[in-house]
Amino acid sequence: MPEKKESVSGCGIIPVRDELEHVRNYLMIQQMRFKNKFTYTIDAAPEVLGYASLKLMLQPLVENAIIHGIAPKEEGGSIRIVVRQKENRLRIAIGDDGIGMTEEELQQLKNRLKTADAGHGGIGLGNVYRRITAMYPDGDFEICSKKDAGTVIVIDIPCREETGDMT
Repeated sequence: MPEKKESVSGCGIIPVRDELEHVRNYLMIQQMRFKNKFTYTIDAAPEVLGYASLKLMLQPLVENAIIHGIAPKEEGGSIRIVVRQKENRLRIAIGDDGIGMTEEELQQLKNRLKTADAGHGGIGLGNVYRRITAMYPDGDFEICSKKDAGTVIVIDIPCREETGDMT
């Protein structure tokens, strides 16, 4: 059995299927914690399940969606995770229909992500952003948001087999 490669931050590379299972378990726990204030769907094409993913890449993004997007909404909301292959790229979208951000708030967040100390020391949004951009120089991490409509984060990385060379 091949040894799993580690990313630059020490968090491993795992198959998309395992990363999705981890986030599914996290979402079930949070549904209990938040008394079913939100629903979720995970929609992954079968062909992407064996591709490589950074371990703990999705959970912090889903956590942000719950805490900053849905929890402040009185009526609750929903989270949707979609994973698809487009040509030789893996596209992962995490969206919520929470409170969203103004254009100014969104720009401030994007600026903070690009600074060296964004989310320093945590496994939050800044940490995920840094890990993706360090591991995948040709990767993309985009945030779109609209006030009172929600937020979507799209991760676009090359398709790589989980057991292949990750460097």
